[in-house]
Amino acid sequence: MEVKGTCSESDVALAARRYRPDIIVAGLRPSARRISRYLSALRRQRQQLEIILLVRDVDADVASEALRGGAAAVLHPDAAPEVLHNAIATVAAGNRVVTSDAMLSLIDELHRTSLPVEVRARVSALTPRESEVCTMLAGGLSNAEIGRQLVLSPATVKDHVSVIYSKLGTRNRVETAVLAARLGLTRPLLTA
Repeated sequence: MEVKGTCSESDVALAARRYRPDIIVAGLRPSARRISRYLSALRRQRQQLEIILLVRDVDADVASEALRGGAAAVLHPDAAPEVLHNAIATVAAGNRVVTSDAMLSLIDELHRTSLPVEVRARVSALTPRESEVCTMLAGGLSNAEIGRQLVLSPATVKDHVSVIYSKLGTRNRVETAVLAARLGLTRPLLTA
């Protein structure tokens, strides 16, 4: 393995023409639009070139745009040197590498978008307060805990939960929590 050169993000296309590397390892800020432009500029050069992107905080949009744009690998910039070395060797052998975080983001997005349109539309019927209650319910909080966090009476929380079941077409907390997770309505919660 030989390093042919280094450059800033804005000079990569020029450096690629000059040095004609087999693989480029590039650090980028996590923006699907920026990654798309970057990869397009490199692909316009029409040379055989593999691209490994080092991107912090990869979400589904960034990961899918990178892979759709032809990146051979998506890694975290703080990856250990041996991880980067192994990724370069893997890409050189014609394979692809994606971090577990990027893969989880892609799988989550696939789960959300693989739901039928009518199921995804149900979530838009929830009011902001119902969405908040649903997210907390999906996070495993009891009605009493939800009430304490939102300063609502237990009866009001119970009413919200009943309306959520009706709007989402679920029968119980477990079904609601599973559907909420598939719809992306879950987040880490802090309890008092």
